This record gives sequence, C-alpha cells and structure tokens, in this order.
Amino acid sequence: MSERTRLIDLADRAYKANAWCGGSMLEVLHGVTPALAFKRPIKGGKTIWELVEHLASWNIVVTQRMQGETPTVPPEFNFPPMPAKPSPKAWQATLKRLAASHALFRREIGRFPEAKLGRRRPKTRMTWSVLIYGQVEHCLWHAAQIALLRRVLGKPVR
Repeated sequence: MSERTRLIDLADRAYKANAWCGGSMLEVLHGVTPALAFKRPIKGGKTIWELVEHLASWNIVVTQRMQGETPTVPPEFNFPPMPAKPSPKAWQATLKRLAASHALFRREIGRFPEAKLGRRRPKTRMTWSVLIYGQVEHCLWHAAQIALLRRVLGKPVR
C-alpha cells in the first residue's frame, strides 16, 4: 500500500468508520439532534456543533496548505459561530459542510505528490505527512470529545 493510499484510508477511518481507537466522527455524530449539538454542558467549553464546524474549517485550511496556499485562520473561521437557535436545517448545513470539507481533504491527499510527503513544509519544521496525519488525528481528537460530551449530556454513543 502506498503512503498516499494509507493516508486516504486513515482519513476515511477517522471520518466514516472503523477507526482503530474508537468511534469515527460520523459514528459519534449518529443520532445527534440539533438541540443536543447546541447544548453547552461545560461552562466555557465547546458544543458538539462548534466542534463539527471547527473540524470542517481545519479540513479546508489543511487542504489549502497542501495546495500551496497560506490561509489565515481568523477566530470566526476557526470556530464559526452557531446559529441563534438550533434548527434541523442549520444542523444539516453544518453536517453537509463537514462532509464537503472531508471530501475536499480526501481528494487533495489523493492528488498530493507522494515524493513530497517526507519533505519539510516551507517555513516550518514539519513535513507534509505530519500535517496530513495531524489532521486525521485532529478528527479523532474531536470525535472523542464529542463522545464525552454525549455521555455528559446523557446520550452516550452506542
């Protein structure tokens, strides 16, 4: 298996299913309602909704970096604001944004030159593969946070 194929597989496992460490993002989001996603059970903490929007933003940022861009990440893009009230339409838009951003990230991994993966990114101490693996880990990190938030809210992942 090529490194690029391995990265796509890991990105899909983290997002869709069969992650080694536990629930994938879609698995922990299964059954989350707009009202549940909107709740903030920990004062000063993030909501499920905010975490999903944040991950979608970073799928885009990492994709842009892989394309040679140097995107800025203002606070309103890092953690986009939630709507004033939860609604099925707004929650579906957030989930669609996450799906589209994952597809974009996945597609860019498939296009990325394999020979470049071990090279250092410009103006950083990090290689391209560390950036990509890091975004896969980022997805799993937030999936775990969502699983914990669900438990706190009395709606644990099955």
